[in-house]
Amino acid sequence: MKIVCISDVHGKWNKLKIEECDLLISAGDFSFRGEPHMIKDFHKWLNKQPAKHIISVMGNHEVWVQNNFNEAKQIALEECPRVHFVEHELVTIEGVKIFCSAWTPWFHDWAYNAHRTLAQAQHFQTPFIDDKWKDIPQDTEILVTHGPVHNILDEVYHTDGVTIKERVGCWSLGQRIEQLPLCKVHICGHIHGARGYKYFNNRHYYNVSNCGETYQIDYPVTEIEYEKDK
Repeated sequence: MKIVCISDVHGKWNKLKIEECDLLISAGDFSFRGEPHMIKDFHKWLNKQPAKHIISVMGNHEVWVQNNFNEAKQIALEECPRVHFVEHELVTIEGVKIFCSAWTPWFHDWAYNAHRTLAQAQHFQTPFIDDKWKDIPQDTEILVTHGPVHNILDEVYHTDGVTIKERVGCWSLGQRIEQLPLCKVHICGHIHGARGYKYFNNRHYYNVSNCGETYQIDYPVTEIEYEKDK
């Protein structure tokens, strides 16, 4: 199965070139605020791409979508009838089980944010991120989450006289992946500057962000050849 992946295009999808593929995955942040006109235009563009199947996962920038999901899904399906428009669910494509999730650890009170600790979640009456990962089925083969796991393609850099590297991925997501015996591919975005690939513990990790730190398209699409275990 040839998979083409994009993420964090932030309205600049027309600058991307999509080759013919079996599956096109967008891992979130196609917009800035998830506005209805952005949903319409992005999914109209998706519908023109040479992909047999399409998955569109939400990200932390899709604020309007989170608050109006059913309406947003209807807009997307009108423009791209074959799209799987996803917040947090399992999608099966040609027999391959792909779990997709928009949820990320708390980040500036944007969309699909959950707190990293149970105490924080209880205090602020918000979701607890560990509970989201419990929803991932045990037989998941490909995992698509908007955000990365901790310590893998999750670096951000702060400069205030001295450059400091910080790892911002999710610890509990990494722990959950280690419990999934069939999951060999993890696809994410979210952290623009950490775009890249890493092979770790017999799994392939991809950060497929297209925009760089200045929200311009700095990176091409990512192509993956996936072969289902027999």
